[in-house]
Amino acid sequence: MEIVSRIHRIDGVVGTRPLQLYLLRGDMRTVLLDTGCAPDPERLIFPYLRKLGLTPADVDLVINTHPDLDHCGGNHAMKTAHPGLLIACGEADRPMMEDPQKMWNLRYNAYADPHGLKYDDNGRKWIVEMLGQAQPVDWTWRGGETLRLGHDWVVEIHHTPGHSAGHLSVFDPRSHTMFSGDAVQGSVYLDVHGSPALCPTYLHVDTYLATIQYLESLPIERLATCHWPLKTGPEVRDFLSETRQFVELADRLLLEGLRAQNTALGLGELIRLVGPKLGSWPRGVDPELMYALAGNMDRLVALGKVVQCADTKPIQYGAKSK
Repeated sequence: MEIVSRIHRIDGVVGTRPLQLYLLRGDMRTVLLDTGCAPDPERLIFPYLRKLGLTPADVDLVINTHPDLDHCGGNHAMKTAHPGLLIACGEADRPMMEDPQKMWNLRYNAYADPHGLKYDDNGRKWIVEMLGQAQPVDWTWRGGETLRLGHDWVVEIHHTPGHSAGHLSVFDPRSHTMFSGDAVQGSVYLDVHGSPALCPTYLHVDTYLATIQYLESLPIERLATCHWPLKTGPEVRDFLSETRQFVELADRLLLEGLRAQNTALGLGELIRLVGPKLGSWPRGVDPELMYALAGNMDRLVALGKVVQCADTKPIQYGAKSK
């Protein structure tokens, strides 16, 4: 659908959740924001282009908001269909963006050794399939750049880290629309029927909170994310506030849980302890909290509220005395 003039949303799914990709059609260049999972160019993007009377060769540039299987897994298929296509991402995300094996090691399997948390064989197989083949990135941004799409249309590139170190968001001053990828995540991912499906999956808490504050300072009238309904007007502020409140709740529940248990706990034990209090997504999804809650624990350790026990595998944490 065309959400505003010359901006199209391409709707799909990843697992049970909505997946929304955006196509910006200027009179000088056409830009695609994210490429979905490895099969999504064939099953989502190319059919939508045909409806507009376009082909893959009409897409000049892909901007990947961040390295995740449902945001850059389709890069290789897009480049194969149009070798002249240029691909860009955030500077800090380039190593993982270009190398699916590195993304598996540094993101999806990053908690196996220190915390004993990992995907089973079926989960690993699906992730690897959705990541697709390796695809070099043509250039990177650090935020603060602009991109001309047409004679009367310039968009802004913003660095919005937290979910990833180099996460990018794209702001359209013409329509006051911010395309934020997964930069802010509210308190829950909903499925296509509107039911809770997944917990937030931010990584770096301090920069995540800074991104929330940064977005609050901008004149955003529409927040176009990749997995949540379009937010307009006051809904934008409400969603940003909801995002911050989830982080604060996670901090409080983790600290209260450690103090109540009065013993050192590993990340897996903390997830089982606080997961049901954080959200009503299916309990089998709670292990996905490893991303966010590892970030919260790093922050609590840095703040001196929690101590990381030395030389334990998996890592264990204990609350410091008040």
